Amino acid sequence: MKSHPTNKVVEYLLILFLTTYVLPGYAQEGYPVPPFNKNRLFYIQHSKNHNTFVYDAFIQDGNIQADKPVNVYKIAYTEKGKLTPLTLIQRKFAFGIKSKRLSANVYEMQLAASKKVTFYLNLVKSGMPKVHVTVNNRKMFLDRIFLKIKEGTSGIKVKLDYALFYGTDFDTGQNIIERTVPKE
Repeated sequence: MKSHPTNKVVEYLLILFLTTYVLPGYAQEGYPVPPFNKNRLFYIQHSKNHNTFVYDAFIQDGNIQADKPVNVYKIAYTEKGKLTPLTLIQRKFAFGIKSKRLSANVYEMQLAASKKVTFYLNLVKSGMPKVHVTVNNRKMFLDRIFLKIKEGTSGIKVKLDYALFYGTDFDTGQNIIERTVPKE
């Protein structure tokens, strides 16, 4: 018996929905949320452990500090939540941030690990620092990133199965999750 084309479309949409929104959402179940900080931009977690890389804006006299706009550090949840600076390797090859001042309180940034995603830091109308990014052609204010690391990879040559970008839609304010799969 042949299946109806409509059934194939429904089946495809269901698979797309599950693999894009539902299943990846379980990837962070049980992960700690870093303590609140009014200058928090976003944080990154990964599938190897619960350690968290945190990105906070340096604000001085109501402005983003020009010489060092972002403070990046690690919360070592594997060591009872100890705050530690990034190691040289983490800073240079993975979680460090490279920033370029575009104008007063506006910065273009990239993670050391990839030049494929550009982040923009600025102060929003409330005076709070925010980062926005475009992922899958959707512009969003970023809250956090989850990296699903490929089994069997480690060290500097870590490869990803996928990355999840959590945040709010730039125009509507709706919560969104965008999933990307790196090209090898």
